[in-house]
Amino acid sequence: MFRITRLSTGQQRDFQNREELEFFLEGEENRCLQLNTTATFQLFHLDKNEEPLESMELTIPSSGEQDVKELLGDFGLKKDKKFFFSRGTKQEKTQRVQKKKHELSTANENMSKSKPSVKATPKSSNRFWVMIALLLSIFSLAISLTNHYSRYQKEENKTQQTTINQGADVFCRYFISNYFANSSAREDFISNSLDLKQFDTDKATTVSVLLEKEVMTKKVTTLTYVINCRYDDNSTANKRLTLTVKQNKEAKYGYLVSKAPKLTAYP
Repeated sequence: MFRITRLSTGQQRDFQNREELEFFLEGEENRCLQLNTTATFQLFHLDKNEEPLESMELTIPSSGEQDVKELLGDFGLKKDKKFFFSRGTKQEKTQRVQKKKHELSTANENMSKSKPSVKATPKSSNRFWVMIALLLSIFSLAISLTNHYSRYQKEENKTQQTTINQGADVFCRYFISNYFANSSAREDFISNSLDLKQFDTDKATTVSVLLEKEVMTKKVTTLTYVINCRYDDNSTANKRLTLTVKQNKEAKYGYLVSKAPKLTAYP
């Protein structure tokens, strides 16, 4: 699914696929050409749970005379990482089952081969060596499964950490466009413990948003961006904005700004 926000008004609209999005933007481009004006939008590619996968800012018509399809490029073609992760998990489960069957089969073969060599020994001795072989096979299998599970847990933690990092960045980029537009939608991004007046700033359109630094702790993530802003009088300025965000399952976008933003000039 795709969501688009008109930065000048904060108006939002959803589309089910990229084709609908392109059709809408082409219509807006034609309207702007007729009125000899421009329009800037913030675009979001969302997964089935409406969590952001990627975002971009788009101004039409393009100064380079590129059409809408060229401006979008590969935006919206990114697939949900959760799909690949679940698929990989099934493959690993299949591999574990096959490995377990192979090890049990090998243990049975070893046991059957050892029987002819002890035919002449008493029955009690036969049972003793069979039990030893069985215990060794079980012990070997347990060690193998433990090592495999440990590697799987490490890979899973790395994948989850990557997802969290990307989620915080996408959330902040979405918030920044509403922050500089002084949009009422800012309330969906801010913790209830903060005063909304702390987020008032001079209204501007973001021309570019670059991630300068990201610091993660167990509780919060602090991200610093360098932003080029265009104001109503057509003047521009570079700003450095530092945001502190925290995961919140009840929040609309999965995160909340937990501390007042720090906005300074750049450099």
